[in-house]
Amino acid sequence: MTQLTKHFSEEEFACKCKCGKGLISQELVNKLEEVRVKFGKVMRVTSGVRCLEHNLDIGSRKTSSHIPNEDGIGRAADISCRDIITRSELLPLMLEEFERVGINKTFIHVDVDYKKHSGVFVY
Repeated sequence: MTQLTKHFSEEEFACKCKCGKGLISQELVNKLEEVRVKFGKVMRVTSGVRCLEHNLDIGSRKTSSHIPNEDGIGRAADISCRDIITRSELLPLMLEEFERVGINKTFIHVDVDYKKHSGVFVY
């Protein structure tokens, strides 16, 4: 298991279909590490890099920041967040580190895809 930061490993961000395609942005992982340290609790990555095939299989778009771009780097992660208390604690910390944050009832999406508009969006 390759550690990317104190609290996150490379395997946590790997495509769930186990294809081995793409790497995760170190910038993204470093920002998540900052959030994790401030949060002081475990943060479970539910999705990191996704190959195009897996991304389409789960119903996501071809423009997803999870898909590795031309340099082979995925720039997005989803962090499990299933209740209002956790969301209330985690969301302000995410907004301190990330310019793009998406909110879903079961996860918080963050990315470092600077080609896209910054802000907060909902699923």
